[in-house]
Amino acid sequence: MKTYYEDTVPDTLDLAERARLGLNYFTEVIQEHRDYEMCLSADLDKSRPPYMRCHTSDIGACQAKAMEAMAFLRLMSGSAQNLEREGKMVDMMVSLLGEDGLHWVPGSPDRPWLGIPEPFAMIHGQGRMLRAMIAWYQYTGDPAWKRRADRMVDGMDRVLAAHREDYAYFPVQGFYEKEYMRSCYTRRGWKETAEPSNEKSGEEGSLFNHQGHIPGALATWYGLTGNEQALRLSGELVRFYTRPQFWADFGQEYPMVAGAEHAHWQGHFHGYLNTLRAILEYAVAVNDARLKAFVRDGYEWARQAGFARIGYVGDVQGCGCGRLIGLAVKLTDAGIGDYWEDVDQYIHNQGVEMQITPEDRDYLWGLSEGKPAPPGQDRISGDIASTDRVIERIMGGFAGRIAKNVVWLCCSPHGSMGLFYAWDGTLRCADGVARVNLLLNRASPWMDIDSHLPYEGRVVLKNKTAREAFVRIPLWVDRSAVRATLGGEVLTNVWFGNYLRFEGLRPGDSLTLRFPVVEMTEEWTVPKLRQSFPGPDQQVHTCRFKGNTLVDISPPLVPGCPLYSRRSHFLKNEAPMTKVTRFVTPLRLKW
Repeated sequence: MKTYYEDTVPDTLDLAERARLGLNYFTEVIQEHRDYEMCLSADLDKSRPPYMRCHTSDIGACQAKAMEAMAFLRLMSGSAQNLEREGKMVDMMVSLLGEDGLHWVPGSPDRPWLGIPEPFAMIHGQGRMLRAMIAWYQYTGDPAWKRRADRMVDGMDRVLAAHREDYAYFPVQGFYEKEYMRSCYTRRGWKETAEPSNEKSGEEGSLFNHQGHIPGALATWYGLTGNEQALRLSGELVRFYTRPQFWADFGQEYPMVAGAEHAHWQGHFHGYLNTLRAILEYAVAVNDARLKAFVRDGYEWARQAGFARIGYVGDVQGCGCGRLIGLAVKLTDAGIGDYWEDVDQYIHNQGVEMQITPEDRDYLWGLSEGKPAPPGQDRISGDIASTDRVIERIMGGFAGRIAKNVVWLCCSPHGSMGLFYAWDGTLRCADGVARVNLLLNRASPWMDIDSHLPYEGRVVLKNKTAREAFVRIPLWVDRSAVRATLGGEVLTNVWFGNYLRFEGLRPGDSLTLRFPVVEMTEEWTVPKLRQSFPGPDQQVHTCRFKGNTLVDISPPLVPGCPLYSRRSHFLKNEAPMTKVTRFVTPLRLKW
């Protein structure tokens, strides 16, 4: 089997190509002259030339998120761009692991943006670094990653966590009051170990945002290696995080519903989604049906706000939709529901629309027209990191705001991981049985998928090793109009729920599915998801869809922004073709 090969495919959504673009961003914002620290943000509308800057959470949390995403994107694309630079960045991050197993940020007066002059360990960063090590352990097969991850589990358990009876938590009060530093642990220990009583008591006004994801990483590590200490600590944290005081319908709009028992919430979108996924990962590890249902309720509650039909959710940062995709895939994989239709809607729209692509170049450059040169110092972050080739270097990142006027290292990892979650879920194969969950372009050792959607209802499965395939048909397709052919022969449709079953496949078979693409015009009331946005609190938009792809929206979600404004070509009825280099690997990562 060839790892790389040339192929001519429909020029439609290709998540592997999106991953290749994402690696450009992550590897280009690495600063070699600053010991391979990454820049946190690129501000595109404040000055010309636009500039990138550093921030307190660069090394402490966001860079570990990027490490995890980079392993995923390499697996998807096979890209070799800036591998040496990436390797040195990873080595630098490993060098920050202490004897106690924790990830320490070196305090430095030469880097004022790091926040404080003494070394510190961000609680948020421990969970993110553990997730990164889980990914790199599987991606490289290097047993050193296992030793590091085991030590970090032990360090979080013995050093950072406060244990009480059958539960545990991480304190939120260190020795500094600055945002992002309040909950940091230093060599002096914790200033206070009082139990957090309110979910709004953490960084960014959310306890869950900076520590709610940790039990998920611990449960994943247990599932991968059998580390019992990780499972115990995960359970102790989950028992604390599922307390009713952290959940509920605070406004009591639904007096007949016990919101705290159904994961209803109001607050930090990313924090709650991170925590729901973490609870789910623990629930799967111990087979807790009540917790599984709790997470299902929380997911369905989360997607009621905003415009979830396209993944326009939360504060509409570039990471929100990626988190939603991850939770939907996890719930589906666990058998708690079938959310592939949701994932299909998300990934065709907001899941890719917030990524910075070459088509955005003129818009991004125009944002700074007539603006003054950047100042020598930035009052928030210290030295401005760079004004060199900013727009080219951020290609592939995910915007931090819906106007696509800033790109953040905190948003880009989960935006990119959303690409991976959908890519990973598109096609699965075990014991010769392939399961196609999403009709997207995908190369694999088992079969390749060529999707002509949304231009036309044609999907070609080019078989390699599968002997049987189940192919999920989207909700909008008229089942009676689906036609399947193999070698010119029309096949009889055999349905298993939403899937068509095809048996007796042989290597080299080409299976073609055809069906009419349904066009729909729908009206949706979209609330203003951030109060800083101009305009009314909510607005009715007329939306035109081809299948699950939004091809036009009026009025636009953000006036003057290219969001969803360059999709008229999807109205054509024949997909253009393009030549690509496809990459395949049998490796799957547990995430």
